Parts: sequence; C-alpha cells; structure tokens
Amino acid sequence: LESVTPEACCQRELQSREGMFVNKEACLTGIERFQNRQGCYTVILNSFETYVYLAGALAIGVLAIELFAMIFAMCLFRGIQ
Repeated sequence: LESVTPEACCQRELQSREGMFVNKEACLTGIERFQNRQGCYTVILNSFETYVYLAGALAIGVLAIELFAMIFAMCLFRGIQ
C-alpha cells in the first residue's frame, strides 16, 4: 500500500522536526485531522497578524515621545536666547 501523504505533512506534538508524531499511521493513510494542511506562507502571515497591532501601538508611542522631546528641546532653546 503506497501512502498518499508525505511524512513531512504529518502533525507533530511539538512543531519541530524532532517532535513526536501525533498519529503517523493515520496521517499517512490520508486522515486530514492528523495532517498539516496549511502552507508556510499562511502560517507566517497569521502569526504576523497577531503582532501587527502591538507593533503599531509601539510605533505610535515612540513617535509621541519623540514629539515631546522635540517640543522640550525647542523650549530649552528659546530659554537660552
């Protein structure tokens, strides 16, 4: 019996090459519950989507700090003259 699914598509308990298979025999016979059906691009895109808002909030926070620092520097400069 030739397997229909490559072994690399089988789910592992830890998502690494060293992790133990969840159910290797069921995966190789074609049961989708034990297979990784998403491609790398989709998984990476989904993981980035969770951190997009955090990165945006951090960028806005840094911009606000820079703006206040620039205003403070202008006030100091006017105080010297």
